[in-house]
Amino acid sequence: MKNIKDFELSGMIANELKTEEDIKEWLSLNLEEYLQDGNLNAFVRSLEYVVRAKDNISNLSRKTGISRSNLYAIFNGEVTPQFDTVLKVLKELGYTLKVA
Repeated sequence: MKNIKDFELSGMIANELKTEEDIKEWLSLNLEEYLQDGNLNAFVRSLEYVVRAKDNISNLSRKTGISRSNLYAIFNGEVTPQFDTVLKVLKELGYTLKVA
């Protein structure tokens, strides 16, 4: 169960993800962090914030063909997604990964 600090943090992050530029910067920073620490679940959690800023889990499920329950398990860190699942979510959100 989430505690009050989780809800406060979620609200603060949601308030920061207002524009496409905000979202791209958020994803870039979280991807850089993943590349440094290898914590894929933290990067995937950052994707959940983007999903919620742009749409919702139900619509993402319908559009990607990934079940809602699987998406929730992925975003909650209960399941580590395969890389192609992360790419599918990014693509549906309108983003790609680039190697620089």
